[in-house]
Amino acid sequence: MQTLTVADVMNSRVISISDEATLGEAIDQLRQNKISALVVVDHSGHMVGLISQTDLLRALQQSKDSPSMLASAVSQYMTRDVVSVAPHKTLDYAMRTLNDHHIHRLVVVETHDGGRFVTDRMMPVGILSQTDIVRALIGKLGTAQEIEATTSA
Repeated sequence: MQTLTVADVMNSRVISISDEATLGEAIDQLRQNKISALVVVDHSGHMVGLISQTDLLRALQQSKDSPSMLASAVSQYMTRDVVSVAPHKTLDYAMRTLNDHHIHRLVVVETHDGGRFVTDRMMPVGILSQTDIVRALIGKLGTAQEIEATTSA
């Protein structure tokens, strides 16, 4: 049976937001797209963080003034140390990474030359969620059962 890679399963539609956008804009994008996190990018499109529902809840807890909090920059509340994965990695590796870090999604990145730090070069190319993995494994399981049924008949 063929080993699945992150690229085989990831969602290549990356929904991102500028690091200069407001939390209010982030909330609007999350609602419109019915998602739980946005990749935060700089002016070059490189990933600089992630803003999730958890980050928004933390912002609400810390803020005593909701209107001013909504006008705050996403970069003030985003998660900067984003756990990411390369597209060529195996799905098994991605599942272990999700488990080890107790997270629900991985940003799939390709690195490009240039920049002082590795994070200066990380271009988001996809998102791999637990839901994507479950769908893929169920699909693979279904295919294996179909093959077994036709060979044993």
